[in-house]
Amino acid sequence: MKNLRNIFKIIIIFILPICAESLYENLDSEELKRLNYLSDNIRCPKCSYGNISSSNAPISKDLKEEIAQLINDGYSDDEIFNLMEERYGEYVILKTDIDDNKTLFLVPLMVLIISILLVTTYTIKKTK
Repeated sequence: MKNLRNIFKIIIIFILPICAESLYENLDSEELKRLNYLSDNIRCPKCSYGNISSSNAPISKDLKEEIAQLINDGYSDDEIFNLMEERYGEYVILKTDIDDNKTLFLVPLMVLIISILLVTTYTIKKTK
């Protein structure tokens, strides 16, 4: 029984690479880098917490294959981002633009500065 299991494992090890075909075999190395960049910056519509490259949801796999096809068809990165944004909403784009979200970045900084000032004045008053 053990020998049969070992033989089965060996058969799988040798046959699986032959049967498995690359999902993105028609993309060159530069296009694969673009695919990785795009899939790292597009959120999974189902998972809501991660990008499509880190998600195991079927929709993430489908989106990644669609993005590979769009890259192969000659779409630019901005066109692909716009297409995904039109289809799924602004929510799916993980790319943040600082100009659009200045308050998001400035509010924590202001709270930190005010906190430091309050703690400093409190300690100075306490020591007198």
